[in-house]
Order: sequence, then C-alpha cells, then structure tokens
Amino acid sequence: MPLRPLTLCLLVAVVSPGAFAQEPAEPAKFLEAHCRDCHGGDTVKGKFDLDRPPANATDAAWRWARVRDRVRSGEMPPPDAERPSNAEAQAFVRAVDAHLRAEVPKLPVDPGRVTVRRLSRAQWENCVRDLFGVRVATAGFPADDLGYGFDSIGDALTLSTLHLEHYLAAGAEVAAAVFDLEDPKQPTKRRLPGEGMRAVVNPGAVHVGDHLVLVSRATVEQVVRLPRDGVYTLRILAGADQAGDEPARMPLFVDGRELTTFEVGQRAMQEYVVRTPLAGGERRFELVFANDFYDPDNPDPKRRDRNLHVEWIEVEGPTDVRVVPAAQQWVHDAFAGRGEAPARLQKLAKAVLARAWRRPVADDEVAKVVRAARQELDASGSLVQAARFVVQAALVSPNFLFRLESGRPSATDRVQTLSGVALATRLSFLLWASTPDEALLQLGRDGKLGDANVLTAQLDRMLADPRADALATDFAAQWLELRALGERAPDPARYPGFDDGLRQSFRRETELLFRTVLRDGLDVRTLLDADFTFVDARLAAFYGLPAIDPARDDDGDGFVRVALPAAVRERGGVLGHGSVLAVTSNPTRTSPVKRGKWILENLLGQAPPPPPPGNDSLPDEGKVDSTRSFREQLEQHRSKAACAGCHVRMDALGFALERYDAIGRHRERDAGGSIDCSGELPDGTRLDGLAALKRVLVADPAFVRTFAHKLFVYGVGRELRPADRLRLDLRVDDQLRTGVVTVRDLLAIVVRDPAFALRAADAR
Repeated sequence: MPLRPLTLCLLVAVVSPGAFAQEPAEPAKFLEAHCRDCHGGDTVKGKFDLDRPPANATDAAWRWARVRDRVRSGEMPPPDAERPSNAEAQAFVRAVDAHLRAEVPKLPVDPGRVTVRRLSRAQWENCVRDLFGVRVATAGFPADDLGYGFDSIGDALTLSTLHLEHYLAAGAEVAAAVFDLEDPKQPTKRRLPGEGMRAVVNPGAVHVGDHLVLVSRATVEQVVRLPRDGVYTLRILAGADQAGDEPARMPLFVDGRELTTFEVGQRAMQEYVVRTPLAGGERRFELVFANDFYDPDNPDPKRRDRNLHVEWIEVEGPTDVRVVPAAQQWVHDAFAGRGEAPARLQKLAKAVLARAWRRPVADDEVAKVVRAARQELDASGSLVQAARFVVQAALVSPNFLFRLESGRPSATDRVQTLSGVALATRLSFLLWASTPDEALLQLGRDGKLGDANVLTAQLDRMLADPRADALATDFAAQWLELRALGERAPDPARYPGFDDGLRQSFRRETELLFRTVLRDGLDVRTLLDADFTFVDARLAAFYGLPAIDPARDDDGDGFVRVALPAAVRERGGVLGHGSVLAVTSNPTRTSPVKRGKWILENLLGQAPPPPPPGNDSLPDEGKVDSTRSFREQLEQHRSKAACAGCHVRMDALGFALERYDAIGRHRERDAGGSIDCSGELPDGTRLDGLAALKRVLVADPAFVRTFAHKLFVYGVGRELRPADRLRLDLRVDDQLRTGVVTVRDLLAIVVRDPAFALRAADAR
C-alpha cells in the first residue's frame, strides 16, 4: 500500500530510515490502514491529526506513545472500524516500544514551572509535630483546593485573610506549648465553685448560697482543661450532715476512673486533699454522694438526714518540674544560658528560623525577628513571652508557610539545579508530607544529595521511618479519593447504618493495605488483588468475616490483618473495599459510569474526555431502581456515536463491580432481579465480576505507570508533561521486566528523574 505524503511527513520526523524494517508490520502501514481515515485529511477525530507535522522530537515521540497505548488497550481502532489482527496490533506495539526506547533518552528535559506551594493543612500539622512535638488540629483551617487530584499543587492553593487568622492563633498555641509560664514553686490554682457544678446522675443536688448540697445519692461533675501531663493536687472543701452509723462517703472520679474515696465525718467544712498524676487536656472531675441515709423518726433531729455539702473543688498544678519533650529539646538548648536577654533571643531565633524555614538564614533576617522580640520583652517584661514571640513569628512567616525553592545555575540558562536544601525539602515532603529532619538538611547543605547513591540511601532511611506512613494517609488518601468519603451521604432509607464510624473504618482499611504494601515491599499490584485485608469489629461484621481477635491488634487502633476466606476472596484489593465502592456511587444507587470513570482516571491514567454538550447525564437516572434497567439506559446512551467511544470501555469496567451496592455490601440481586455484571472491553476481553476485572487490571502495565505518574505529580507539584510521561514509562517498563515493582521502586524512579532535581530558571 503506498503511503500518503502526510503520513510520511510524520514518519520522517520521528523514525530514522529502516528503524522498523525487521518488524512484521511497519508502523507506517499500520497508521495508513487503521488510523488515518479518522485522524487525517478532512476527518480529525479527538483533535488528533496524523497529518500535522510534529512540533519537535518530544511531540513526535508523544504522538507515537498515544497511538501505541490506544492500540494496546484495544480502544483504537474503534469497534465499528476495520480492526487489525491481534498479531498485527502486537507487532505494531513492539515496534513503537523499540523506537521509543531508542529516542526517549535523547529528549531534552524541561522541568517546567512549579508554582510556589503553600503548606496544606496536613503538611502544616505534620511540620509542627516534627519540629516541636506539638499536635495542633487543623480541621478548622480553610479547606485546601486540589490540583490534578492533590492538595500539594501551588497552582490550586490559595491564601486568604482567614488562613492568616488561623495561622496566627495556631502559632501562638504552639509557642505556648513550647515555652510555658509554669513555676512549680507557685503552681496555678483553678478553683471550681460548687454552685457551678452540674448534676449528671439523680437530680438530688441543690444549690444553697454559694455551695452545693447533695441531698440524695447523686453525682455532680465539672470539666477542667489541664495544660499538660503532670502531677496535680486536688482539694475539695466539703462537710456533711451526719446520720446513721457511718460518715458520708465522697468518691472522686476523674474521667470515669475512681481516684479515691473521702470520708466526710463532720458538718464543719474542711479540705480533703489528694495528689495525683493526671494527663493534660480536658479532664472530667466527678463527685459522688455514695451513701445517702434518711431516718425521719430519729429522736435527734440532727441525725435524721445525711447530706453532703461541697463548697468547691480546687485543682493546683502542675506541681512537678516540667520535663522537656525530646522533640523540643533543641529549642530549649538554643534558649538556655544565663546571658543577657538579647543574646539569648538571637541564639534562639537563629536556631528556630533555620529549622522552621528549612534553609540557612541570613543575619539580617535573624536581627529583624530579634528586634520585634525585644519589643515584646519591653512590653510584657517576660523573657518567656519574648521567646514565644520568636516561635510564633517563625510559624507565620511565608518562609515557613510556603515551600520556596532556590536553585543554582546549570548548563543552560533556562534550567537551574535545585539547591541541596531545596532538594532535601522536596524529598521530605514527598515521603513524609513534612519538613526534612536535621540529618537530611545537613546533607542538603553539604551538597551531597546530588550523588545518586546518597539520595538512594536517604530514600531507604526515610521509608523506614514511621513518618513515611504519610504516603498512605496523605498521598494514597488523595490518589484514591478516600477523603471524599466524608462528603458521601447515602440515602438512609436505603442504606441504614451508614455513619461516620463506618466511613472512618472504610478509609482506614485502605490506608492500612497501602501501608503494608509499602512497608513489606510487596508488589504494587497487590493493591489491586490481595488475599488479605484489615478490619475492625465493625468491618468484619459488615463484610461477613469471623469476629476478630483483639489480641492481634498491633497498632492499638482496633484493626487486625485477616486472611480472606474463599467466599469473600475477591474483596481483596482496593476495588473490593467499601471506601472505593462508596465514593464511586450515587446517594440512592450504584453508578457503573462513575466506577468505570474512576478506574480509568485513577488506576489506568486514561481519563475519558468530557461528554459532548447535552450528553453529560441520563434523563431518568435518579429514578432507576435496578441494574437491569440502568444497563438498558446506558445501552441507549451508547447508541449515540458521540458517546460510544468512551462508554464501551468505561461501562464494562463499572458493571464488573455491580455485585456491590452503593455502600459496598455484597449482593446477588436487586429490584430488577439477578445482578448482571458482565461486559466486554474493546479488545474483546469478557468481564463478569470483580475477579475478572482484577485479572485484567493486574496484567495491564498502565496501572504501574499511573502509580508512578501520581507520585511524580504529588512530589514535583505540577502536571505531567509528555516528556515526563515518556521518561517515567520507560523506567517503569524496565522495572516491570524484573517481575516485581514495589512502592520503593517507583519512588526511586521519581526522585532520580531529572525533573525532580531541576527548576525553571525564571520560576518564582
């Protein structure tokens, strides 16, 4: 078959003469026979024009890769066109693979522009935890916007005055936790008057003047917030009307645990004292009148009725010397000494700014903060208050709130190499979603992270650290859309029992599977097909599994790892998890379209294009009560030429999950009768349920490639460019040939990619 001139134009631009001579089917002839009718001449579908000369070598290679991927998946040529034989298609794929393997390493690297990134809520919380050992909840902060599915993308993150208000308040809270104003010789006293206490058991408590009288067996409570874990002295001023043969008994409880029982044997008010260690935070103190007595016929009127009188409870402390937490020791070491206040503040500022800002700090930056801290010292007269100011100033600075990446000149004017400290920061936020530790920063300052062996050693060290669990709770939670569980509100009439507790269990199951694949070095495809899962008591009952053994709970979170019995074996992997099944459903029914689209976007990296105008929904979808009738609607929808191309594959993937309802419960029937979960992919592969779907996805290299793509976007902070995708796919394919691909393997591919260590020279 003679080649058309425009097809030749494409080939000349990307293929050296004879590059495909040994293949059974030349790519040029394949394009001419199966692609050009829809993607050339006067017909250009999908905005993919084979007749358009490629702009450069990268564009040419990217176009070959796109054609290869569509042919490999069976998506193209479309079902209604003349299709190549399997042997012909496979030969074409092999030929293009060989060409890309030769050409991609020659392509130029453009790191692109990475917009300065503000810390997300999770990153802010993690940084404060790792810097100061202080946990501050950020749920009240404004929600972070997503870009390309992640909240670590500078293009999407905004900053408002509301953000600043929260940063100021949270910074003050952290500073107060680091530098307290305690004096064990003069401990703080918190007196709780009896008149303010609340009866919670039996209303037999009345207020008389400024104190409380318990006239029958009753319990009163008062909640107190304690500044920290420590030793406290509790005093109760109480007396009792005596009756019967025993004194009034007054048990004292803290958070439901009995601390001691006092015997109140006289009417005159006196103090009852106990010294005890207590945990910081909100504590609930309860006083009980345990032995009410009433004898109206006693000849002595004063012995007829036993009552308990409580004037107040006083909480004094902490009375012990505060032990500085290990995570804060470096701050206190920097502030320690008997020198003049300005010198101590300068030493503190230099240490705090360098650690919090993740870079060396200039003398003038330190001086500016010290001047402001001295003004605070003059105003308050407290050196501790001035030290608090230094910490708060560090945390509200753009140098902490934003990831400001510096670079140094490279071989070209357009590209810079990230500074060692900036590279350390990128690596830390990728693996820990947090600030780098001192060991990593020092390697960055010394310029050693540019050594591939040093970088790999740090990758392994950091993955062994518990902070790497952020890859499960932050990266995977966003990639797999687990955070969307909080927004799901299934119809309570159809799905009773779905509540926040079940949402949390769903999410934790998936996070623990990801964490295990990471920690145990399992193949990443275990995420798709595992013979085990993690359940708590609630999930075990929900999935129909045997009751769990609490003794096997290693983390203390109620979850245990369980082998999946044959009857529920297909649940193994994220597609059988309630989390994914719930986030891909509608409030009143499952959605094969949403589920298929989720698989294409998140697992295969092949997001379908937006639907044509007027075709974005089915007219009566909300009224459909059965899979069967919904399938009929979709078949009518697919009959439209504008919709068929995407829905053929998307619907088959989604219907394979139909044996699981909108909250992930297994079912064999619905309102329309037996569930039909069969479908056929464009390449002719038949699907009939989740087990068959998993086999197809595990065999598809697109999943492993997509995993690497997601890590790149999350870590680098921008969308993938064609050259990025081509480089990553080449390295992933090399790893696939070894037979096993771990999360660590994919992370190594990303951090060793040239774009991870570069920045555009004009980036801001």
